[in-house]
Amino acid sequence: KYLFMYFKDFLDDASNAINAKHDFHEKLIEKLVPLKNNEVGNESLVAKMTKAIPKGIIAGVDSGFVSKKLSFLDLVLVRTVGAIFYFEKGVLQKSDYFPAAFDFPKPFLLKSGLEKDEESQSISLRRLTEEVGNSISIIKKFNPKYIFVDGSIVPQYQDKPRTDSKITNDYLSIIKLFQLFYETADENGCRIISCVEDSRGTRFKQLLEEKVLSKTNLPKDLLKDSFDSALLDYFLIEGERTFCFPYTKSIESHAILKDMNQKWSDKVNVFYLKASDLDKPLRVEFISKGNKKEEADEIASIVYALSSLHKEYSYPSVLIEADLRASLNEQDISVVYDRLIDKLGPKIRMRRNSRPCK
Repeated sequence: KYLFMYFKDFLDDASNAINAKHDFHEKLIEKLVPLKNNEVGNESLVAKMTKAIPKGIIAGVDSGFVSKKLSFLDLVLVRTVGAIFYFEKGVLQKSDYFPAAFDFPKPFLLKSGLEKDEESQSISLRRLTEEVGNSISIIKKFNPKYIFVDGSIVPQYQDKPRTDSKITNDYLSIIKLFQLFYETADENGCRIISCVEDSRGTRFKQLLEEKVLSKTNLPKDLLKDSFDSALLDYFLIEGERTFCFPYTKSIESHAILKDMNQKWSDKVNVFYLKASDLDKPLRVEFISKGNKKEEADEIASIVYALSSLHKEYSYPSVLIEADLRASLNEQDISVVYDRLIDKLGPKIRMRRNSRPCK
C-alpha cells in the first residue's frame, strides 16, 4: 500500500511538473510569435518552407551496435547500412543497400585496460569509423545528390578522450575521417545533411536572446528555463524553419571543432525545421559552400519532403530505412559470444555470469 501511494504521488508530481512546463511555454510563445519576422543577419527569424519534389539519388546512412563484457576484453558488434533511394518526379522507383540489405555485423574487441569512460568512447569511435567509412564508400560508388546522416555532422564532445588516454589516436583518426567525408562529398557534388532527432542544444536560444530579445523590452531571462527543441516545438508550426546559424559561437573553445581544419570548422551550420504539428522540430546540420540562406532553403525543402510521411514521426524516410536495417539486439551478439565460449571455454565469462545460482 505504501509503495502504491508513493508511486501515485510520483505520477501526480510528474504530471504537475509537465503541465507547468507546458503552461510556461504557451505563455512564452505569446510573447515571441510577434517577433517571427524580425531580421537576423540576412534572414527572418522564422521562414516558411516548401516541399521539394525528390529526384535522382538520395542516400541515408545509419549504424547500430551492441556490446558485451568479457573477463579480459569487451566485445562489440557494429552494423552500418546505407539505404540508397532512386527518385523520379517525387516517386521512389527503387532502392539499393550498401554494403548489403541484411549484413552480418562486424565483431570487434576493444583495447584492453581501458577505464570506464574510455570504454564507452571507444565503442562510439568504432561505430563512427564504420558509419563514416561506409558513407564515403557510398558517395564514391553511387554518387548521390544528398547523403543523410543520423546524428550530428561532427563527433560529439563525449567522444573526445582525455589527453593521456589510450584511445587518443583513435579520436584523432576519426577527426581525419570526418574531414575526408566532407572532402569526398564536396569533390563529388554531394550534400551532407545531418538530422538530429532529440537535440538538447541551446544555441538557438542564445542567439534569440542576443540578436532579438536584446532589442525589445522583454525580460532578459525570459528563456532561462527552456532549450531549443522544447521552445521551438511551440514556436514553429508545420512548414517553418528557423534562420540558419553557426554550429558554435567560438570554434577556438569548442572541444571538437578546434581540432578540425578551419576549412571545415568555419562552415558547419544549423537550423531547426518542423515537418509536422504533431512532432517536435528536427535539428538539421550541414556544411555550407557559399550562400547559407539559399542552401538552408534547399536543404529544408528536401528534408521537409522526406520527413512528412507520418504526422507523429517526422524524420527522413531514407534514414528510417537505414535505421531499420542497421539495428542490433542482444541475440545478435550472443551468436558471437557463444562461439567464443565454444572455442575458448568458460574462462572468458564475467564472474557474475558464472554464478551457480541466479
